[in-house]
Amino acid sequence: MVKPSIAELSKGNTYNRYMLVMMAAKGAKYVTDRENFAKEHADDADMLYSMNNEIELDFNNKPVKNAIKLFHEGKMQIKLPEETIKAMEAHDKTTLNEVEAE
Repeated sequence: MVKPSIAELSKGNTYNRYMLVMMAAKGAKYVTDRENFAKEHADDADMLYSMNNEIELDFNNKPVKNAIKLFHEGKMQIKLPEETIKAMEAHDKTTLNEVEAE
């Protein structure tokens, strides 16, 4: 099992499981692309040094584990569309009004 847990990653129910799965998949693709690039350009040590200082990756781990680690450390973020953010805010206001009405 990959640590941290889904509860930790959801950051107070801001992100649902679907968002986390999409983040892990897209993040794993990013990690794999970086790893392949590093292998293809192993001769260009200066370029790789500057590239690896941005985000440290452990190429011994699987790409999904690296992606989750980057997200948990805050080095990778989930960018939500504006419509989703507005819908989430509207839902939060509705829920708050229902609780206050009780």
